[in-house]
Amino acid sequence: MNLLDYAILAIFAAFLLSGVYKGFLSTLLSIGCYIVSWLIGIICIPFGASAVKNSETLFNMMLYYTEGSEYIKDAELARAAVSSLSTAEINTIVANADVPYPMGKRILENIASEAFAAEGVTTLGDYFNQTIVCVFINILVFLLVFAVVRIILAFIMGGVDYAWKLPQLRAGDPVIIRMLGGGLGLVRGILALFLLFMLLPIGLVFLAGKLQFVTDLVRESFFAHFFYRSNFLLSMMPGT
Repeated sequence: MNLLDYAILAIFAAFLLSGVYKGFLSTLLSIGCYIVSWLIGIICIPFGASAVKNSETLFNMMLYYTEGSEYIKDAELARAAVSSLSTAEINTIVANADVPYPMGKRILENIASEAFAAEGVTTLGDYFNQTIVCVFINILVFLLVFAVVRIILAFIMGGVDYAWKLPQLRAGDPVIIRMLGGGLGLVRGILALFLLFMLLPIGLVFLAGKLQFVTDLVRESFFAHFFYRSNFLLSMMPGT
């Protein structure tokens, strides 16, 4: 375990105590708000991403800053047409490129389906560029929509709490109720960490090997590896 693991454990503890204090019902409603926000965020990805892509200036700026082809170490391979490379060669190149998750998987899927053929994209480097910037945009759109919806639901939840006074922790509350609230708080913390780790691919794309210790910190962390590589939200991000 490293410093990142201890930070994650501290987050677990904070959410657990929050669940105990706020109570079972309030924490359950908060988890419901998270889920609703996630669902709306996923649904809105195609619309938000399309708006960004239709803005040529904004899309080209993101394409410039993400520079996906830089992950390919061999300049000649970056200029090679994907049709001239075998599936095994492409798999090896993508594996050696060590692009942030889930971008490597999306690159392979896009090449296999010739996802950008209609746009005249044929080279391996351009497939890296287009796929990485698309995943990048999709993550940003999702997080933005999630944040907006979550804030709106927080206001609604606050109004409900004000009107009906959701149960809070009291000295006389049964221990089992406190434990259930704490357990839900821990679940909420886990979900929040999955959401937080969606920022990691964005950070890694911008860093692009400049701060290797950040990558090493995540790679050597027991919890971070799980919340990053097993992130079900990242796995839902489309590559186009």
